[in-house]
This record gives sequence, C-alpha cells and structure tokens, in this order.
Amino acid sequence: MQNRRAHARVQWTAVAAMTLSVAGAAGQASAQAAAPADDPVVLERSLYKTLVFEAGTNALDLALFAGLLGGHLYVGPAFLVVNATAAAAIYYGHEVAWGYLGPEPDEYEVKDNLLKGVTFRLASSTRAFAVGYGFTGDPIAAAGFTAASAIGETVMYVANEYGWEIYDRARRPQAPPASVTRASLVDWAWPGVAGTEPAR
Repeated sequence: MQNRRAHARVQWTAVAAMTLSVAGAAGQASAQAAAPADDPVVLERSLYKTLVFEAGTNALDLALFAGLLGGHLYVGPAFLVVNATAAAAIYYGHEVAWGYLGPEPDEYEVKDNLLKGVTFRLASSTRAFAVGYGFTGDPIAAAGFTAASAIGETVMYVANEYGWEIYDRARRPQAPPASVTRASLVDWAWPGVAGTEPAR
C-alpha cells in the first residue's frame, strides 16, 4: 500500500510537471506574442475560439476518459477540471501567438494552416498523454487516449478554424456575387477555391 501511494505521488508529480511545462510554454509564447501590442481584437477572438473549441473537445475527452480509460464517475469532475484547464491554456496561448506572430487572417495559405495545425497538435497531444497517464498510470492506455483524442480533436480543430473563417468573412462588408451560382458562392466564401475571382 505504501509503495502504491509513493508511485502515485511520483506519477502525479511527473504529470503535473509535464502539463505545467506545456501550459507554461504556451503561456510564455502568448506573453511574448502580446508584448509587441495588446490588440484586443486578437485577444477577444482567441478567447471566443477557445471557448467554442474547448466545449466540444472536453465533451469528447470526457467520453474517451469514461470509455477508453475506464474512468469512474467520481473521478470525472477532477479529470474535467485538469483536462479543461490545461487544454484551454494551450489552445488560447497558441491562438494568441498565431494572432500576433502568424500571417494576417486574409493572407493565410494552406501551408500556414497546416503549420498551425501541426504545432497545436504536438502541444495538445503532449497534454492528452500527460493527463491520460496521470489518471491511469498506464502508458498504453494513455497512448490510446492520446491517439483517439488526436483524431477527434483534429476534426473539431479543422471545423473550428473553417467555421471562424466563414464567420469572419460574413462579417466583412462584401458585395455578393452579381450572378449566383454554386461556383460563385464557393468563391465568395473561399476566394480562389472555385478558380474564379469573386464579384466585389
């Protein structure tokens, strides 16, 4: 019993250190990115994107915790608090850093979106493994949780990014296409995708 408690303490210390280092790195990047200018638009937009994304992904992670990690009902709230806090810190820090250091939203290219997604996936997968390992003590279960979470979160991440892109474009004053066709609507929402220039 004593050995088991000592192992649990070491395990939680390692997970806490890992989670705090990942969250700290995201927070430090956020602070460094915010240093040049405190742009309330970037900060506010990042906050809203974080809230939308984390609502969906934490519901997914809680279901994975119960299904894959064999989480018990009484541990669920603790898992949700730890997971949501670490995940929100990483996502918000990443968004703020990209808001200040990345290209302008109008200038995003596919390679920029891929780089943004890959950097976020690395940080988020590290967090998922740390939290999964912290709650189970089993690296195999934590790796399974990380893989399943990565698949689900990637789908939600892409949907969130494009959803916000559509929202941003809808808020910008633009004249709708002169003649409405499927290609003109696609190109109005995503310029260059349909191969024609939108009517402005």
